[in-house]
Amino acid sequence: AKAAEKDYVKKSIPKSDEVKKLIYNAITLNTLFRACSEEELVDLVDAFDSAEFKSGSVVIQQGDEGEHFYVVESGALDITVRMGDGQSDIHVGVPYVPGSAFGELALMYGSPRAATIRAKEDCKLWSIDRHAFRGITGQHKLKRAERHLEFLRKVKIGDKVIGDVLRPSDIDAMALATQKDSFLKGDVIVREGEKGDIFYLIESGTVEVFKKDSGKEPVATLTAGQFFGERSLLSEDVRQATCIAASDVQ
Repeated sequence: AKAAEKDYVKKSIPKSDEVKKLIYNAITLNTLFRACSEEELVDLVDAFDSAEFKSGSVVIQQGDEGEHFYVVESGALDITVRMGDGQSDIHVGVPYVPGSAFGELALMYGSPRAATIRAKEDCKLWSIDRHAFRGITGQHKLKRAERHLEFLRKVKIGDKVIGDVLRPSDIDAMALATQKDSFLKGDVIVREGEKGDIFYLIESGTVEVFKKDSGKEPVATLTAGQFFGERSLLSEDVRQATCIAASDVQ
């Protein structure tokens, strides 16, 4: 993680349970937050701060560099875009209302705002800035990498432990490269006989392992903290078994 992420100090802005739920619902609908864990989402909701805007005031100005992402608690806001001649503002979309959210690109990078957002009436918003977003998500990514690193060092392939086969720098890179994936009950995660290049660690849920020569009953049941597909770490060998999600799995 970058220094700014490591140095970020977690903050918790007081808010009612109703407001927490409003913010939580708004961010979980946004693709930017889809990969966040439940713990991460709670920390992000805690970091949102309130901001009030009088009717007619500008919340976001088209062309300005933005740093904040907003969720609407009360009021309504208009969206306008200034056309090429610079003289006319065109209303676009429908007004933002309670539960709406806008400005998420500002959390990723400092791109100019694509539209002007103006309060149609007195509004109460909640916002989080880029520094807080990056700090929270960066720290959680680091924690996940540390957990995965500890786990990876102990993974056995045949009679060898990965920690004895790979260089520490390679294991570090693997831990940082891990990505979250979700499967629904009944999904086939890997199929026997197919080439495989992905190794899976189970964070939550149950996976059943089947082999063609062992009939219809699973030969093993794997749960949180266990793994499969480990041979793919050393070679693109074909899968030795079929692994199916016996419940929703992450």
